[in-house]
Amino acid sequence: MASLLRVRPRHCDAQAMVHAIRYYEFFEDAMLDWLDERGGYGRLREAGADLVIKASGCEHHAPARLDQVLTVETRPARVGTTSITMTFTLRHEDELVAVGTLVYVCVRDGGPVPLPAMLTAPA
Repeated sequence: MASLLRVRPRHCDAQAMVHAIRYYEFFEDAMLDWLDERGGYGRLREAGADLVIKASGCEHHAPARLDQVLTVETRPARVGTTSITMTFTLRHEDELVAVGTLVYVCVRDGGPVPLPAMLTAPA
């Protein structure tokens, strides 16, 4: 699944490059787009579940700059019983910008629970 986003001034530092912390916002937005394809975050919450981030990381390959349109490819890298590891690949045109990995744990009432079918079923 791919999302498009334009780099806005609020994403950038004084050199008009995306600040490192902003990539995590891009990953989160792409994750919400991925969830939308499966019924949405609201559907997950209606099922009594939520996702919390257990681990995150980002490898930076090239700077993203003001007004560029980035493509964010989102895919599950690993689906466990109570967690899902997502990979986010950001590109500007054909140039690799960054690769992020986030591990989400499905929780209910403060404890881990099995992933609902909407997260494990193919899109």
